[in-house]
Amino acid sequence: MKQKSAAAKPAILMVHGAFGGGWAFENFQEYLETRGYHCLTPDLRHHAPSGGRASGQDLARTSLLHYLSDLEALIDGHEGELVLMGHSMGGLLCQMLAARGHGAALVLLASSPPAGIFPASSMEMLTSFGIFASGMGWGQSSLAPDRATASQYAMSHIPDLPKKTILDRLSPESGYALFEIMCWMMDPQQASRVDASRVACPVLSIAGSHDTINAPDTVRQIARRYGAQSDYHCFDAVGHWLLDGPKWRDIAEHCADWLDGALNIGRGNQASLEKSGN
Repeated sequence: MKQKSAAAKPAILMVHGAFGGGWAFENFQEYLETRGYHCLTPDLRHHAPSGGRASGQDLARTSLLHYLSDLEALIDGHEGELVLMGHSMGGLLCQMLAARGHGAALVLLASSPPAGIFPASSMEMLTSFGIFASGMGWGQSSLAPDRATASQYAMSHIPDLPKKTILDRLSPESGYALFEIMCWMMDPQQASRVDASRVACPVLSIAGSHDTINAPDTVRQIARRYGAQSDYHCFDAVGHWLLDGPKWRDIAEHCADWLDGALNIGRGNQASLEKSGN
């Protein structure tokens, strides 16, 4: 059997956020593969752009735990180590996976918080209240993407043309999963709860200074949960959609440098580690 090189880099499992799809990581995938990381970009259940989207009723009943089960099945079928990288809701799913023993490293991009972290901004509090008042926690509805809200609050830093392309590709999301994230205190399953003590890998949490969906203070609280094994970095003049816009390459480079250092791969490892601690 061919032995894996000691310098070989693990694959990265990239988990998209609410209303998205694997396509959301196209920029990051292209860049990180030039850095030697093979990237897996699955669509979450009912999010495939063609042939995989369910009726609104099926999607409405989809839980975070369904997404988690599908991702674990994918991981179980993969040979070799995986880095976990998630954006927004995908960041929460990656934390849940890491607490189940998966992942050589964990990269969180404007991650949704696990149960136990309270909203840090008025926008987060209003969103939580709106989801609770809507009754989504009963699995009664899916939620169509709100283009105006996404444009203003998630993508304000992205120029009009790429922003329109992203908005055109957004898909409906499970109201039940959003309830489990935003209204965890009302969720009898506590689906979004993560036992931080069971996360053994290094963790990088990245925030955008203009993000009101998962505000920098919220992302900082997530980073603090993982103690000394965790690094936090906030990029200036960036909103929630860290995956595009003028600074996406800087963010992707920061992730790659941090991973090289955290995994002791390649040249300049010590410099990468020092940079990630800024």
